[in-house]
Amino acid sequence: MAPGTVVRDLSGNGNHLTSVLLHDSAPAALTWSAEHHDDQPAHASLRFDGGKGPDRGAVLHTGPHAPVNGMTFESGYTIETFVKLPEPFQGDHSWMGILSWEGRAGDAGKSGGWSEDDAPCSLNVTGERFLQFVVYPVPIDDDPTSWSHALPVGRWTHIAIVNDGRYTTLYVDGSKIARNAATVSRGISAVGKPFALGGTQGAGTFGQGFYGWIGDTRIVSRALRPEQFLLATR
Repeated sequence: MAPGTVVRDLSGNGNHLTSVLLHDSAPAALTWSAEHHDDQPAHASLRFDGGKGPDRGAVLHTGPHAPVNGMTFESGYTIETFVKLPEPFQGDHSWMGILSWEGRAGDAGKSGGWSEDDAPCSLNVTGERFLQFVVYPVPIDDDPTSWSHALPVGRWTHIAIVNDGRYTTLYVDGSKIARNAATVSRGISAVGKPFALGGTQGAGTFGQGFYGWIGDTRIVSRALRPEQFLLATR
């Protein structure tokens, strides 16, 4: 995919995404694919070929004036996406980002979490292939974090993050995980910078990009029930 390619926001809210190559990556770092989850609305996806040593990859992010950049979702939110990790899962891809809001938690006045250089909100994959969802909420100086079991390789997984204005619940393939954050969490301390698909910033810059496929992705400004997920719409 050529840099500057636009992927349109089908919700009509104007949060269109534009492709950006990270570092000196070739256009092959982001390609269209016919691969898809059986329950995806769109029968297609994007293949991200990110990695480390050196850092490489690509992201899709919103423009500087997209509405989602500054939304804080204090009444609740649902973030959904479909991902597939390659089989074999080769190389070190620990802490690669699936999606995030750009910028620094410190720019929102947050200093009580892991680092002021963290992204305000991000969904990542650890070296053990666990999901990590970390968010800096609006009213507290902390970073409530949810964790999943290890993601499978070679097959599609549906992920949903649901916040009801008080607590965040992570679902994998429609099932609630056991390691959800117990801390009250309201909103996302977005700092007006773009939403990104395919990577997570540290200290305001991208390192490695995502390695695998990402399908339909949706952000809703309320808490959805599992029967309302994209997984259940077919």
